Amino acid sequence: MHSIILTVHNKGWLIDKVIKGIKENTVGDYELIVVVDGCTDNSDEVVRDNIQDIKNYTVLYADNVFETKANNIGLREAVGDKVIIVQDDMVIKEFGWNLRMEKPFLAFEDVFAVTARTAHNWVWNPHSKHYGMKDDLDNCWCDIVLHTDHAQRSNTPRDIFAVRNTVNRGPLMMDHSELNSMRYFDEEFSPQDMDDHDLMHRVYKTLNKVCGCYWIDFESEDAWGGTRVSGEPAPWLYKAHHKNSKIFYERHKDLINSPNHNEDRKLK
Repeated sequence: MHSIILTVHNKGWLIDKVIKGIKENTVGDYELIVVVDGCTDNSDEVVRDNIQDIKNYTVLYADNVFETKANNIGLREAVGDKVIIVQDDMVIKEFGWNLRMEKPFLAFEDVFAVTARTAHNWVWNPHSKHYGMKDDLDNCWCDIVLHTDHAQRSNTPRDIFAVRNTVNRGPLMMDHSELNSMRYFDEEFSPQDMDDHDLMHRVYKTLNKVCGCYWIDFESEDAWGGTRVSGEPAPWLYKAHHKNSKIFYERHKDLINSPNHNEDRKLK
């Protein structure tokens, strides 16, 4: 069975479409776990109006703890052998999407995670002015590490599972038992950002398992996200990115400064 984790923060205007995409396109047995996180709009009402016809569902509540902790709340309640994080600004548009995302797990024994969004590598930026800086800036992204070797729908054939060092969540499928052994996302990265990359690096170094992109059809616009203010990232997100980039680099510079995964595996 698959466990789908959906965390929601003030998406009453969109969440019905997100849930409809899951209901109409998910194949086989699944549970939907919704974490309503500090909503001040009608998200809770819209969620409950749209999940009543799902066989297995759970609604949990959090006090505005943001993405890292909210995802962990849902993941720890999951019972499926595969868990799938779907964000509240993503509308699934491909029938059987969950079975497609499971294909790399069935084809290769060394797979921990599959994203339908993008996979990439990190490299150290020797020209960064942020390295060693104590302050966490709130007006720009941290550039201690730079991402490269992107694999996503725009540049990856549909039959390719593109293995890279890390993946971005949403939609993101992971092996639940292995995720549990890693104690889920490290909440030192709270409120959010870089926690998914930290997890993938920890898994590779501990379990020798890889991750990659095997894309599906979904719709998600930057403007739908909850971290934008007038079209720009919120200052608190910039600040979190600086804090977490420093933690990430110091923790994983051994892997970041080593040859990266850049392997395209063909699936039938």
